[in-house]
Amino acid sequence: MYRNILEAWWPIILAGIITATIIIVLARYIRRTVLFLLTTLISFVSFLMLLFSIFTVGRWEGLGIGMFSISILVGANVGAICSFFVKQKQ
Repeated sequence: MYRNILEAWWPIILAGIITATIIIVLARYIRRTVLFLLTTLISFVSFLMLLFSIFTVGRWEGLGIGMFSISILVGANVGAICSFFVKQKQ
């Protein structure tokens, strides 16, 4: 039973993990101000996508798009928090 639930949520979870991983890897190579600007931009686009899914798409399709946008939003913020622990390459 739980296997089927995990299969359904796997793409949504993976979107957040990939977003967080990309931000953590970028934290090593770019300046903090650029990283936080990028994280803010990704969060803003994800929030706009969430609003779009609620008010424009609606129904079950909007729910799927909304879950992806929430996952990306959480992944971007977790990546930004974890970037404090990454030492920059000099």
